[in-house]
Amino acid sequence: MSECPSDGQAEQWLGVSDDLCQLGKPRGEGGPWKDTPARAAVPSDPYLMTGFDQKLLRLSHDRPFPLRVRIEVDITGSALWAPYATFEVPAGGTFEHRFPAGYNAYWLRTAALADGRITAQLQYR
Repeated sequence: MSECPSDGQAEQWLGVSDDLCQLGKPRGEGGPWKDTPARAAVPSDPYLMTGFDQKLLRLSHDRPFPLRVRIEVDITGSALWAPYATFEVPAGGTFEHRFPAGYNAYWLRTAALADGRITAQLQYR
């Protein structure tokens, strides 16, 4: 495995796939929307969901009333989208959904049921 540069400007890892297990369990945060203008019923870009154990989804928005957000998943990685759930996100608050232990899909995408500036972020542990 290569060393990381000390200047913080760029990092590159070179190795073989067997080295990945030495890096520990994958974890991270991110999502399809971060304070993003979204149009009603137009799905977000897909966001990677596979390879992570514990998955927490956080939804929020700028509307003065509750907003429903539909979650879709691509279970097989073949662009066949299936509905997962529709959540009502309160005005001025954040809605959290923890996916069941062992639940897995390749991709996730979100679609608001009304226009708004929306955040949909996942936390993987």
